[in-house]
Amino acid sequence: MFTTTSVYFLLLFLILWCYCGYLIFLLILAKLQPSDKKKQTSLTDFPKISIFVPCFNEQSFVQQKIDNLKSLKYEYDRIDVYFLHGQSTDKTGDIIEDAISEINNFHLIETQCIGKINQLNYGLLHCKGESDIIVCTDVDAILSEDILVLFCLAFQADEKVHLVGANVSPLGTIQMEEHFWRDQNIIRTLESKVYTSSIVVAPCYAFRPSLLEQFPKDCVADDIYISFKANTENYLTKYIVEAEGKETRTPNDLGEFFVHKFRKGNAYLIELFRFFYLLPHMTGWWKTIYITKFFQLAIMPWAVPFFLLSTISLTLSGWGYFR
Repeated sequence: MFTTTSVYFLLLFLILWCYCGYLIFLLILAKLQPSDKKKQTSLTDFPKISIFVPCFNEQSFVQQKIDNLKSLKYEYDRIDVYFLHGQSTDKTGDIIEDAISEINNFHLIETQCIGKINQLNYGLLHCKGESDIIVCTDVDAILSEDILVLFCLAFQADEKVHLVGANVSPLGTIQMEEHFWRDQNIIRTLESKVYTSSIVVAPCYAFRPSLLEQFPKDCVADDIYISFKANTENYLTKYIVEAEGKETRTPNDLGEFFVHKFRKGNAYLIELFRFFYLLPHMTGWWKTIYITKFFQLAIMPWAVPFFLLSTISLTLSGWGYFR
């Protein structure tokens, strides 16, 4: 009887923590944080930046991406853009080559690789030592013109910050997708304000080269992997609210939404389990965040149905187990 009661109320606590308690906890701690009155607004210098843009069959989006990158405000001679092209079967490579032919710091790199991780690893290997900051951005992400300056300010403000992410939202999508991104952005912003953001998102993030030499070949989510790596190694990950981005390739209906979220959730789980063995070595705050994410994604999908069935069963039996 005691065991049944304990398990039931433990499940109740975990469900409440995962679905509302964690958010309330973050809100309270964020309110207690001192106001950032000394926030830096100008760069003391302009770090050398390499921007990696993995490309594969992106002819519908790539011209828009090139135009967007050309509009970014940063010192011209302190930035290099590398389009990491991966054996497209459409006209992606031709479009890039024509569009950047007269732009000295835009480069088309034929990686001969298929897959985003392989393309990024090619870029990391062949551009090693060339930059102070590496930015990874997807072709379908449209970035605010000041995003590079905002990223650099975050790195300049704290040497422990090794990874920063853009505040991304979907463009022209269904309402459920908009609400999903809004809620996730709120949580990451709160995490970042309190200590460190659990993740950055793939459309655009930046990191110090010392953080990562290569992604594992079996990596399925670069944004999740690099975030967990930074946080586990006791660095800070910051979600920059002002550094805005728009994702233009979004679900058009509920079917696409659920397929997309299932795929992303599965990738998140794989990277989550990859770092599980390092749990004893994680610092206190990051350990709390990691365990919460672990329960939210790996345990709750099984625990909630069990809890509901237990509640129904106990209700029908008159809660006799608790007497």
